[in-house]
Amino acid sequence: MIMHAPLHPGIIVKEALLDGARLTVTEAANHLGVTRTTLSRLMNGHANISPEMALRLSKLLGNSVELWVNLQAQYDVWRVLQHEDEIDVKPLDEAA
Repeated sequence: MIMHAPLHPGIIVKEALLDGARLTVTEAANHLGVTRTTLSRLMNGHANISPEMALRLSKLLGNSVELWVNLQAQYDVWRVLQHEDEIDVKPLDEAA
């Protein structure tokens, strides 16, 4: 179980493209083949990394699609666990 708050994957994308590759948001979006708005929303934590975006990032940065998908999944799991007590489900062995 993930105990700490992981970074939103968009922050990692922002660091890799803006700080690491020294691209502007517009330049990075052009390289990825997406709109500036799409990339900006991701980098600001307002959008998630889709499998397609994961593929685009992996092609641009030379890493695996799974890296980006896993970062997003870890973040999503951490977020849902913050509200775990609000989800009421009875296990199958208790439901009958």
